[in-house]
Amino acid sequence: MTQEVENVNPGQEGWLGSCILWFFWGISLSFMTILSLVLMVLLAASVALNVYLGWELAGLEVAVSRRGPQPIENAVPVPTSVLAAIPTQTPEPPPSPTSTPTPIPTQALIDSQVATIAAIATQVAAAQFVNTPIAGVPVVPPATPVAPSIAVPTAVAIGTPAVEANAPQPAAIDSSSSAGTGTEAGQAQAPAATPASTMVAAASLTQEFVPPKTSSNNYSLIPIEGDRETRPPAEHGDLNLKLREPEPSGLDPSLVEIPGSGIDPEGAPNFSAVFNPDDIVGTFAIHDWDWGSNAPGDLLPPEEAVAIEVQTTPGEPIFIPKTVRDIYDGKYHATVLYAAEDSLTFVYARAGNVVKGYTIHYVGLHTDPNLISVFEESKGNELPGLTLDTPVGVASDKMLVAIRDNGKFLDARSKKDWWE
Repeated sequence: MTQEVENVNPGQEGWLGSCILWFFWGISLSFMTILSLVLMVLLAASVALNVYLGWELAGLEVAVSRRGPQPIENAVPVPTSVLAAIPTQTPEPPPSPTSTPTPIPTQALIDSQVATIAAIATQVAAAQFVNTPIAGVPVVPPATPVAPSIAVPTAVAIGTPAVEANAPQPAAIDSSSSAGTGTEAGQAQAPAATPASTMVAAASLTQEFVPPKTSSNNYSLIPIEGDRETRPPAEHGDLNLKLREPEPSGLDPSLVEIPGSGIDPEGAPNFSAVFNPDDIVGTFAIHDWDWGSNAPGDLLPPEEAVAIEVQTTPGEPIFIPKTVRDIYDGKYHATVLYAAEDSLTFVYARAGNVVKGYTIHYVGLHTDPNLISVFEESKGNELPGLTLDTPVGVASDKMLVAIRDNGKFLDARSKKDWWE
């Protein structure tokens, strides 16, 4: 009985040891598996990071620089503005190895450099004083003188005028003034220009006005009564005043009292709302028109100032002369018959010609580009209408102004008709 009990106990102890051994082996296997997975994840992350860094660094460029030459000691400093004015010289070929140049004392070299710099600095200062441009030296343009303002309605911006500073322009000769005083143009010749006189003349150069190419003004078409002219306006002697070849008449540009004038104070256009009579600087006569050959004819009698020359400020907005009566919709007072870059013809009527109503010619006007576009696109019995508060363009230096009544040219100096 005792022997059987002893045989059973060893078997039970072996089974328990096996269970414990399998338990630890399973735990070890699980730990190794988890560790392997973690290492694989870390390896994948490392590979991905290397790929990303390589992609990021692919676009970089490596630049290698080296130190420049060392500055020369004891060198005489030269101002930047003076260096820009020193002309470039062609380098001389190096001396032959067999020749031995004569040494120049260091003090003599320094004295020569100082003298050269002083001369150039004096030239730059003189050039800036008279506003003479020198290559590489900036010149401050002179301020544009402010002209007296003319009593006109508030202008709508046509565009920002561009000003070209220091544009060399030859001195102009006023042909109208020479005709009035009997002095022939070009009779007196200027003396030969010296360096000093040239520098002074450069200081008196005026700025050149560049007319605007854009506009914010709006213009509308209005219906006219009857038909418009079938001949192209630019070739029509009644619409394009330049075709009649205006010539200086030499009459007194002052306003005149004409007997029987001033009979239409409400309908006649008032020039004084746009121009100042004190700014009239010349008078002009024009040619008659030969309709058979469509060419200028004989010069009309010059005892009347058919056209006047008015001094204007470049860039100043120009309106149409004021009238009391309107012609359409309570705000339109005139109709455009011809519009070009430097000319404008309009009639104070809803008409397509100069036969009826007052007609005014502007020559020397920088016509509003939007007004030119509307006129060129107009068709049939419609033409652009003009109001009193919208400018038709901007002024140049001088303008020619002519007026007609029912097709006949009248004296533009008539005080009671157009200026009161």
